[in-house]
Amino acid sequence: MDKASGLGLSVIILAVISAILMSGASPGIFVSIPSLLIVVGGTFGAVMFSYRINNFFQGLSNIRLAFSNKQPNLFETLDQLIELSETARKKGVLALEDKQLDDEYLQKGVNLLLDGHDSQTIEFAFNREILQTRQRNNQSIKVLNSFTELAPAMGMAGTLIGLVAMLVAMDDPKSIGPSMSVALLTTLYGALLANAFTGPLANKLGERADEIKQHMMLVRDGVLHISNGDNPKLIIEMLASYLGENIQSPVNEKPLNN
Repeated sequence: MDKASGLGLSVIILAVISAILMSGASPGIFVSIPSLLIVVGGTFGAVMFSYRINNFFQGLSNIRLAFSNKQPNLFETLDQLIELSETARKKGVLALEDKQLDDEYLQKGVNLLLDGHDSQTIEFAFNREILQTRQRNNQSIKVLNSFTELAPAMGMAGTLIGLVAMLVAMDDPKSIGPSMSVALLTTLYGALLANAFTGPLANKLGERADEIKQHMMLVRDGVLHISNGDNPKLIIEMLASYLGENIQSPVNEKPLNN
């Protein structure tokens, strides 16, 4: 888990627990199984109902990217692209076969070069994978946004259930408290689920998706330049926009190979 996600979750949990303890009430009164069933179970079912089953579970499985602490290093990627281009110009494309790359996507690009595909085929293959990756990430974001939209509604539904139960049993004072508890806690659970978890998680996944797309586009353009036999200096100039204004940023651990 990346530091921002871990710290953010810790702050949320600490803030909620501190508020409960400072209220002077017993922490146990803030736990309601019926309320949890209504909000968590109801929201889960409603979101599942909104999508085809394979799209729903595929969207959930891809959420793990939001917690990943692995961030693409574009400076390092550009360094590798320059090194590959220099090798290809001096020794030929087949010399890249000796290169062992940890970057899975960059390795796929090198494999396309080694297989002798032309630039048009390489670009098509890259664009297809970029599109498919983007669609998977967007599906996960859609699923999370659906949780964010429906959780408060389920909380309101639970509130109405609690109020109905309270009004029906007005002649029994002992039942008013538990019914009101269900009514209020479902609203609380719905608000917390949407605004403290699924909403921020969707935002984080959107940020990660943009990082992945930028990295994939950098690799695609770099491999196409190598396929065309472009000069490494030209490649730096053409790809500098992916890295920002200063390609010699201190983020880079080693100087670019000029």
